[in-house]
Amino acid sequence: LAVPLEAVVARVHRLPAVRLLQVRASDDPRADRIVGGSKTTIESVPYQVSLRYFNNHICGGSIISHSWVLTAAHCLDWYPSNDEITVRTGSTSQSAGGSLHAVFYYHLHERYDPNEFQWDVATVRVRTPMGLGAGRAPIPLATSTEWTVGERILVTGWGYLTAAGKVDDTLQMILLDAVPQESCNRTWTGFITADMLCAGGPGVDACAGDSGGPAVQDGVQYGIVSWGSIDCGNGLPGVFTNIAHPSVRSFIRRTTML
Repeated sequence: LAVPLEAVVARVHRLPAVRLLQVRASDDPRADRIVGGSKTTIESVPYQVSLRYFNNHICGGSIISHSWVLTAAHCLDWYPSNDEITVRTGSTSQSAGGSLHAVFYYHLHERYDPNEFQWDVATVRVRTPMGLGAGRAPIPLATSTEWTVGERILVTGWGYLTAAGKVDDTLQMILLDAVPQESCNRTWTGFITADMLCAGGPGVDACAGDSGGPAVQDGVQYGIVSWGSIDCGNGLPGVFTNIAHPSVRSFIRRTTML
C-alpha cells in the first residue's frame, strides 16, 4: 500500500530521530525551508530538480548526468516503489513546466542510518534521459576536497512553507557561510561526523533548502541538504552530506559510474 502523502512529508522533512528527543515539543520539525532567501530561476541553477511522490514535491535533488540525479537517502528511506517517484527538471516552478521523468531505480548508501542521518545520500536513475540545455545541466561533484571555509555556499530549493506540506512554487536561493566542522560539532554537541559538512549562522536560515537539494561553491556541488535546526536562523548551522568523503564519493561512483 502506498504511504499517505502527509506521512511522507512528515517523514522526509524532519530532524534525525536521535535529535528530535532534544528539541522542544512545541517546535515544528518540518522547517527545512529556505527562509530569508530570494527567488531565482532554473536557468541560474540548471542542475536543480524536484523529487516527487505521486507528483507532489517532497525533496530537492541535482542532475549529475543525463540519466542520474543525486539526493538525500532520507528522501527515500521508506522505499517507495519506482512508479510512485518522478523527477521534474528544467522548470523554475516545481508544479509545472519542464519535463517529468519516471524513475527506473534508485540506491541508498548501504551504511545510511535513519536515526542519525549518517551517510545521507541516494542516487536516482531516470527512465528517459534528461535533455541537457539552458534549464538542465549536470553539476560537477566534489572529488577529494571539501568546500572552502570562509566562502559562501549556494543552496537552492522550493522549500516547505507550512507544516502541512505546502511548497513554494518558485525556486528560491540563499547564500550561507561555510562553518568549520570542529565548531559545528561543538554547537551540535558531538553529532557531526566525517560524512557531514556545516553552513549557516546567526540570523541566517540554518535549515536553508529542501532536503536532498544541492549545496554548491564555485560551481561544484560539495554538499546535499541533510538536516538542521528547527528554529531556523537561531545560529545552529545547517548540516549537509559531505560528497567529498571517500565513502560517499565511492558510493556515487559505484552506483552511477560518475
